[in-house]
Amino acid sequence: MKKICLLCLALALAFSAAYAQQGQGLSFAGIPIAGTAGEFSDALAGAGFELCGENDSGVLLKGPFCGINCTVLVKYRPEDKSVRGVDAMCPIRSDWKLCKSEYLALQKELTAQYGRPKKIEKFDHPFREGDGCELRHLNMGLCKWLSDYVCPGGSVTLRIQPVIVNNGQVTVSFEL
Repeated sequence: MKKICLLCLALALAFSAAYAQQGQGLSFAGIPIAGTAGEFSDALAGAGFELCGENDSGVLLKGPFCGINCTVLVKYRPEDKSVRGVDAMCPIRSDWKLCKSEYLALQKELTAQYGRPKKIEKFDHPFREGDGCELRHLNMGLCKWLSDYVCPGGSVTLRIQPVIVNNGQVTVSFEL
């Protein structure tokens, strides 16, 4: 009986340790998304991000995210400046293949960290990938590339979004 109790206790500890590792919440560039915008931005600066300033939307930084030089927006609640999310915006691209390759590279990284996403990756009929007009279709709302990850403590959304005319941009949004 004593061995059974010890076995149950060991299993319970193992499951709680595994759950605690999974339930750590969202992180960005290996840094937990928590605290005030100033604290979080300082942590990012210590990890190689350059502080660019602050605006009504949040704190702006530039730096590498998953090997891509991105502009980062640390969003916060105005009343207490606590972090409520982070957006990483890849460079604006005028080439669909570059947009898609960045999207797929980030999708691979995020899937390894957060598990399988719910995704929509399609062009509306009769449009299709490979016709040379993919960014035009994106700008006209005729295609959608989106991966949603539901995580402990929030969500992560990866997308290719239209920017300006016939340009696209891959963004990753972390929301608490």
